[in-house]
Amino acid sequence: MRTVFEGRRVVLAGAVVAAWSEHLALLSSVGVTDMMIVATEGRGVGPMPDLETVVVEPPEGLTFMDRIHFGITALASPPPEVCEALERFDPNGEALVVGTFLNTTAELAGRPFVSHRRPEWLALEDKVVVDAFWDRAGIDHQPSVVVDLADAATAAPELDRGGGTVWAADAREGFHGGGSQTYWVTGDETRTRAIDGLATVCDRVRVMPFLDGIPCSVHGIVLPDGTAVLRPVEMVTLRRGNDFVYAGCATFWDPPSSVRRQMRRVARLAGAQLADEVDFRGTFTVDGVVSADGFWPTELNPRFGAGINTIARASGLPVLLLNELIAGGHDIGRSSVQLERELVDGADAHRGGGTWIHGLPDMPTIEATPVVEGADGFRWADADGPRTATVIAGNGFVRCVYDPATVPIGPSTAPLATRFWDFADRELNTNLGPLVPAPEVLP
Repeated sequence: MRTVFEGRRVVLAGAVVAAWSEHLALLSSVGVTDMMIVATEGRGVGPMPDLETVVVEPPEGLTFMDRIHFGITALASPPPEVCEALERFDPNGEALVVGTFLNTTAELAGRPFVSHRRPEWLALEDKVVVDAFWDRAGIDHQPSVVVDLADAATAAPELDRGGGTVWAADAREGFHGGGSQTYWVTGDETRTRAIDGLATVCDRVRVMPFLDGIPCSVHGIVLPDGTAVLRPVEMVTLRRGNDFVYAGCATFWDPPSSVRRQMRRVARLAGAQLADEVDFRGTFTVDGVVSADGFWPTELNPRFGAGINTIARASGLPVLLLNELIAGGHDIGRSSVQLERELVDGADAHRGGGTWIHGLPDMPTIEATPVVEGADGFRWADADGPRTATVIAGNGFVRCVYDPATVPIGPSTAPLATRFWDFADRELNTNLGPLVPAPEVLP
């Protein structure tokens, strides 16, 4: 890191102000001379860094994905207040910019990002091209078709394994994740709802069978000498009727060892294909479902997934900054084998995660407040008493981070998450209504 950052001014660009706090001490320790923050999604909740900061506030009422796209656009075409602040901080235009893992632009007002998502990488996140990618990589997958939205209802019956079908939008309006623009279709009412919802955001859809089981992902990190493949992560995707509600991730869940091997093999094949096909570097995820007949991939994300932070915290590696260096073509001083061993061993030994939902209106600001689960469900915990988790809220989100000592290793954490959101509905007026966990339908 010193070879990249020592003696440089650094601009930290994107996300919320509070998100950058955890990186400041490390950047100072490797010789950064001065830092500035350009936040594109507001201030956030938690300790605010004592640095020169300019905040671009997204408009009120945006969805979670729309806020992300707003932030990306603000970096690609920075507003005048950002350019003015940069000129004051770095009048000679010599600063280096560290962005978030979603950044798609190469420079910020003439100052280079350490790395960015190249167009050919971003293109592979489109849900309607992924099955062709699986084929090229030699990865088994469920049957699917890509059709115009108007033809989806005709194509769906042949793909229905008894639980309906899942329709996912193309990337006409930009990449999407977290269950957005994805519909579970089981009959006339849900089909009409899917068509109405998708008509405003896409031209084509991928239609595939609905798979009952645990939603999950497996990360890989592509380096010049190979792919570091990590451990499975449970994606806490709850159900409200036929709606998918993305609600966090955790590493407490363990699939059968045969499925773990299968997931890691899929990630290794995907990493090799990404490297060969588009010269990819850095972190990616393969998302999917562990069903009664094993792991089935459903999405490729050539970027961070939420679980990488939980995995990396276990070993103390600064994964966001490492990913910036890897994606930017810098040597991190570790081979793919060394990085894999360090991250996997740490994450297997020290589990973590929680449940969170974004896009919740009118949330109060709550900073690191404990909760405990008892026979009657969750309640606020005494400051010096037992706790199950810690709650943080504000700016449209609620996050519940579990105390690892209280969560069993092995089973899905989705039932625990549904009990927490019952509490949040009562205490925080999240108004989510009853949520149902995905069943553990294991081989």
